[in-house]
Amino acid sequence: MYTVMLAVKSEPILQELKRLRIWGDSTGFQICKITDDFEKLIAGLREKKYHLVLLEATQDNHTLSLLETIKKEKLCKAVAIVSQTAEFKTVRKSFLLGADDYFVAPFEISQFIALFSKIENAEHGKIAEEICQKEELLNLFEHVDFSIKDRLDEMLYSTLSEYRDMGEAFSYIKRILDGVMLELFEKYGWLQLYFAKEDYLPQDSEYFEYEDGLKKSLEDFYSFFVEFSELYPVHGEGLDDMILYILSRPEGDLKQKTISEELYMNRSYLSTVFSAQIGVNFVDYVNTVKMKRAAYLLKHTKMKVIDIAGALDYKDMGYFLKRFKAKYGVTPSQYRLPETYEFQI
Repeated sequence: MYTVMLAVKSEPILQELKRLRIWGDSTGFQICKITDDFEKLIAGLREKKYHLVLLEATQDNHTLSLLETIKKEKLCKAVAIVSQTAEFKTVRKSFLLGADDYFVAPFEISQFIALFSKIENAEHGKIAEEICQKEELLNLFEHVDFSIKDRLDEMLYSTLSEYRDMGEAFSYIKRILDGVMLELFEKYGWLQLYFAKEDYLPQDSEYFEYEDGLKKSLEDFYSFFVEFSELYPVHGEGLDDMILYILSRPEGDLKQKTISEELYMNRSYLSTVFSAQIGVNFVDYVNTVKMKRAAYLLKHTKMKVIDIAGALDYKDMGYFLKRFKAKYGVTPSQYRLPETYEFQI
């Protein structure tokens, strides 16, 4: 349903607008607010957004001032002027200030239908834009393309420029990031062994300022990308089976000998090709996988540290602690503490 406000002082114009058979289910446009208080109009639009405002032209040209403010602050999707007359200067000025249309009584239904179509097409265009944004991020993600950081910065800048209302800006970003995250978790089943997607999905309730929430959501998304890139680095097709084997069994036997036998691969070939394609040696990669699994278990289960080390096939507790601290800069017990906890030095 598309919401419409009638900001009209003249009773004849108001009645004619209300009698038009264009409201409701037949078009999807519904009159949700009627006001003749132009002094409070801007304040009201700042509190609640409408898809369309029909604003009556007044002889004192106060309408043009209101129109200018509405367009400058992007307080609604579309504004059309309604009037009993069509004075050339007023009509011209209205369009220069951004009016989407100018209707003169007696009103013709076809004019309103044309405007409705314009608004609907604009909304569909925004939906298509969101889909394109999501597909672009997915493509960068899946190709482990670090230019995604620049793309996220561009998205932040363009969104802050486009949306005057930070709540709408946040919702726009949230829809895109939610869609990307949900598709990634659906495509890569192994992600659930290392991440809880809720930890990375934008949470608007946490923030008093939507702009802060928007920036943090994009930062968290990029952090997730960096984590993903470590687990699923760029590689040729020949290594995909082996990487997926490792990622799907972080608590299993991940020795080269075991994997090469399971996948019928030459052990020395596996080691040489792995280092050449991934850029790190096999043992370091496996340790990274196990550390990330350990981090997940520490945050999302109540398992004891010693049991986590055992589950990940670390028989030497000291070695496990050393590897974990080298990766995260803190001990497993410290890592488990709430983020708000401050370490005493």
